Amino acid sequence: MAKFLFYDDQIINILLKEEKPSGGAAVQAYGWIQGLLALGHEVYIITDMSRTGTLKEECKAIKFIPGYDSTKGIRWFRWIYYRIPYLYRELKKAKPDYLYKGIPSWHSFVIGLVCQRLNIKFIQRISNDFLVDKRFLKNHSKANWAFQNMGMRLSNYILCQNEYQFDKIQKQFPLKPVKKISNPIYLSNNLVENRSDYRNYIAWLGLFQYQKNLKLLYEIASKLPQQKFLIAGKESINIDADTLYYLDKLKELPNVSFYGFIKRDQVLPFLAKAKFLLNTSHYEGFSNTFLEAMVIGTPILTSVNVNPDSIISDFNLGIVYENANDLLAKLSVVSPEGYKQMSDNVLEYVAAKHDYRPLTKELVGFLNDN
Repeated sequence: MAKFLFYDDQIINILLKEEKPSGGAAVQAYGWIQGLLALGHEVYIITDMSRTGTLKEECKAIKFIPGYDSTKGIRWFRWIYYRIPYLYRELKKAKPDYLYKGIPSWHSFVIGLVCQRLNIKFIQRISNDFLVDKRFLKNHSKANWAFQNMGMRLSNYILCQNEYQFDKIQKQFPLKPVKKISNPIYLSNNLVENRSDYRNYIAWLGLFQYQKNLKLLYEIASKLPQQKFLIAGKESINIDADTLYYLDKLKELPNVSFYGFIKRDQVLPFLAKAKFLLNTSHYEGFSNTFLEAMVIGTPILTSVNVNPDSIISDFNLGIVYENANDLLAKLSVVSPEGYKQMSDNVLEYVAAKHDYRPLTKELVGFLNDN
């Protein structure tokens, strides 16, 4: 059996009984972690241990390494005299066979150098489509882009979520072992208990930030006044002015209610009573909320921008829309029989494609073969 180390400062948020907000990359890493534990592998996590609390029962087998103190030292210089030596020392002590990083960043370059020095195989997962094309430069510098790419060049494996990412990465790194593999979903509770025949709202779930496109959410809710919308989420740390503006506008609509931050064990009950899960994002890789909706039979409403590998349209898992008016027109012709078919389809699809155990076996097989 192998030893895996996950490098993620956010994942601690979903391992505690008293959860805090976390991104989709951490949710995805959690699926891999539970799959690896189920297969008998040893799992370490290097994360921010200042967020104290009681671990969930299914996380007791995980071994933890405190991350470096992000406030210690002088900015930029602290990487040289504190952070890199700290990471090197902790990784050398843990001696993992593999290190998994769920989001590419300029930090990937540092991690890649340390892993290369210690003979640790570095796995880089691509978490979002914008990370592999020029959209990255809208919010990040060219230096950031260069160091991120150098980090991926230093990696031993690159994992992609969809065909778009796979094609981009394979062209950029033709000699690198690259694999497209679906996001795993791990759920510790009984799915049947969460299913409901009473569905009375359209659900929206996510952090309030630019990527999630609250402007489109406002446009849709405005054009469907007869539909109730229930929004679960929390403001991101670096919330932008446009998002704040439309967040305030949404609060003025009589058919929109806010649920607040939602913990992992509340996600399925929240989605189980929804007629649809609505996605309005500018871009995604593969939204984990899609999987959470699917396991309780909730079809998906998503724009043409977020239809990974065309699965929503190809497998009839919901409705893909061009804009708010297009969604209004398509919803108006959905029959009870058509809705039931979509609900049945999502249940079948997620069971066949996203079960965390077979996907983890597939991942381990790929690592062993390369």
